Amino acid sequence: MMRGLVAWWYLSKESFNFLRRDRIFLPLVVVGIFIAYFANLASSWTFEGWDKILFDVGFAGFRLTGGLVAILWGVRMITDPLQDRSIELRIAAPTARFTWMLARYSGLAFCLILMGIIFIGAWQGLMILNKFGTMNNQQNWTMGLIVCEWLVLGSLGLLAGTIATFSTAMFITLAAWIVGLVAPIVSGTLLPETEPLQRRLIETIANLWNFQRFNMIEKLEAGQVTVNLPDLIQRLSWAGSVLVGCLVLSTWIFQRKDLT
Repeated sequence: MMRGLVAWWYLSKESFNFLRRDRIFLPLVVVGIFIAYFANLASSWTFEGWDKILFDVGFAGFRLTGGLVAILWGVRMITDPLQDRSIELRIAAPTARFTWMLARYSGLAFCLILMGIIFIGAWQGLMILNKFGTMNNQQNWTMGLIVCEWLVLGSLGLLAGTIATFSTAMFITLAAWIVGLVAPIVSGTLLPETEPLQRRLIETIANLWNFQRFNMIEKLEAGQVTVNLPDLIQRLSWAGSVLVGCLVLSTWIFQRKDLT
């Protein structure tokens, strides 16, 4: 047990350092700071609804940028060692496959959380410099759920990387993300004359695979400053279920995967 925890810790650190030193990390941090700066700048172009512009621009920029990187890193965590054959040396050591897989995701999660802290810290710093004040609870959770979405997308990329090559895994994960974003919107615009079977299919997908659960912008637009705790728990529970499900399935597949 203790040996497994030690192995997991060192492998997680190795994965974290691999991503932190990745050539995309520093440019990504610069992009995040630029998004925060542009959102603050855009909000000063109008006196009406500055907070809506501020969070609409920042939320969309952070969500898209971080989501794409989470998918890229998640897929690479598996496909890179498989392609360069370094996986054979790593698994040949006295390390269980599930420990290696969980460590890969842990390193990815640590790096995504660090990226989120940098983004949100830069965001809050620029808000204070522009005399917008500090974020309230609703705004904090609106931005924090972006990081939760990154973590889910990272686990989804990890799962896709265990069953497909890099390009195919990227396509699968991006397609799954887009479906999760679009299906709830389409479900809310169905006409009464829509065929029952088609309606049932779209509504089922929207209920089970709804990435709009990470979007709390509508709460900000309604002027809410406090968090609806039951609603937040429901969102986080769905995120946790998808994340754990992806990790369990990817670990199960990886343990049965032929690495030769």
